[in-house]
Amino acid sequence: MGALRLASTAVSRWPHRAAIASITSRVSLIHWQPWWCPRRGAASNASSAAALAAQSRELLTRANGGGSTGTWQCGARVGLTGEDLAREATHVQKEIARFGPDALAGQLGVQELCSLCRLLTASGHLPDGKLLTGAVSQLRKLLGSGSGPAGIWDAGAALALSICEAGEEHGLGAKIVSELCAVGAAAVVGDNALSGAGAAALALAAAAAGCADGPLFEALLGRCSRREVDLCPSTLGELRLAALLAGPNVIEQIDARAMSFLRTLCLEAPLDDPRIAILPIEAGAFDEALTPFEAELSEALTACEIPHSRAGLVSDLFLPLSALNAGGAGALGGMAARGQLAIFAEDVAARAVYSNMQTRRCAFQRWKYSAVVAAGW
Repeated sequence: MGALRLASTAVSRWPHRAAIASITSRVSLIHWQPWWCPRRGAASNASSAAALAAQSRELLTRANGGGSTGTWQCGARVGLTGEDLAREATHVQKEIARFGPDALAGQLGVQELCSLCRLLTASGHLPDGKLLTGAVSQLRKLLGSGSGPAGIWDAGAALALSICEAGEEHGLGAKIVSELCAVGAAAVVGDNALSGAGAAALALAAAAAGCADGPLFEALLGRCSRREVDLCPSTLGELRLAALLAGPNVIEQIDARAMSFLRTLCLEAPLDDPRIAILPIEAGAFDEALTPFEAELSEALTACEIPHSRAGLVSDLFLPLSALNAGGAGALGGMAARGQLAIFAEDVAARAVYSNMQTRRCAFQRWKYSAVVAAGW
């Protein structure tokens, strides 16, 4: 409005008001309708929403090192912390909010909605519940009809993982995993079967939701083994985390072939932990490895005369602060007095909370805690 007010003042002072008014009217039209704004109309809005879904799919692919955007992506958390991709992901997050969940659910198909949900949760952003339920509603219709487009199983697996990453692993996430398994998602073969990345996503979702048993985990590992060409390092890291969350009682039930695949390719793979991505390149740079909040907490522990270590790794899980000596954290009382204490400072910089809900611990952080406990801490 300030620009328009200045234009009006200039016209009132200068001659040739009609010509200048014509120019300013055209300038104001350009100002209020820039090229990057979507045009009005249902068809163009739907096209813009579809382009947003395609951009989400492309970002996930680039975050995993490239390849075909026609292949569903698992993981991608580390890749999306890169400066360029993080900037683009933030733009997509804002555009999704601008469209609104109701409009997107009404204009997009299930695979496109799943792409949006997966991009949001992989980039540490909590999706609107309506967006998740809209995607679930469409998925359930396709599962109920017994038919769907190619890739529907992968879309369902990606959606299940997104729901779990959104903190609903023991509610809606567990239900979707169970519904996918009930219609044979893990057992389907052929062109419309789960890809390797889709099987890994379903394995992690099932493990996080507490739905993984020996036969299911074995079937999904077998699918990953047969579709090894679909896998990337972050996908293997997802399978490793799934095995940690599933626990030894489940892993002991799988057959020798699945166990061999798990041990050979997955158990040494780096976890797709976004916290690792912000570590300094130089080894031993302990101060630089900590976020400001973690450094402040370390100073508080030192002031309390609690011996601790900075920037440690346990089974490739990053421990910003840890008390390794028995009794070293005795001042804290309870289990801490026994040593083996991992200390985390939860904020956005540490990727421990959702970027758009910073008072809520993200699900992936909880899964890391479970893995740290499983490692004996």
